[in-house]
Amino acid sequence: MFSSLAPTARRLVTVALLVLASGCQAGGCVANVFGDVIGVTGDVYCDRRFVGPTKDPAPFCQEVIDTLAVSEVEDDCRDKHTARTGEGKCPRENVIAGCKLHKENDDGSEVWDWYYDVSELEDASARDDAGDGAPLFDDPVRTKDEVRALCADPKRYEEGATFVEP
Repeated sequence: MFSSLAPTARRLVTVALLVLASGCQAGGCVANVFGDVIGVTGDVYCDRRFVGPTKDPAPFCQEVIDTLAVSEVEDDCRDKHTARTGEGKCPRENVIAGCKLHKENDDGSEVWDWYYDVSELEDASARDDAGDGAPLFDDPVRTKDEVRALCADPKRYEEGATFVEP
C-alpha cells in the first residue's frame, strides 16, 4: 500500500496513523511528533499558593501540559503573579480536586487548575512572628463540592471547565 507513495508522503501517513492510534489530542500529539521541526513541548506550572510580598496568594496551582510555550508560561507566572513556577506538573500533595479547562490553546496544550487544602499554610502563617493577623488566603476551598462549584462557575471559567479528581 505504502510503496507507491513518495517517501515524504509515506512519513506523513505514518505520523498521522500514530497520532490517531495514540488517542491523545491532535495538537499536542502533532507537536510532540514534529518536535524537532516546530519545537519541543513540555509541562509547566504556576503555583499561586506561593507568591511574592506584593501579591495575595491563591489556593491553586495552574498546570499546562504539552505546551510549546514553557518559558512564556514561566515568565507570565513570575511577572503577573510573582508566583512559584517550574517545569513539570503541579505538586499533588494536599490536592483537594481540580478543574480541567475547556479553553483551546493554539499549541494544543491542556490546562488544569488544582485546588489545595491550605490549612497547613494558614497555620504556619498564623505562627509567623511577622504576621499581621490577616488571613493568608481570602477564600480558600475546603471540599470537593466547593471545587466542583468553581469548575461550574462561568465567571471563573468562561469557556467552561470539568471537575476532576486528583
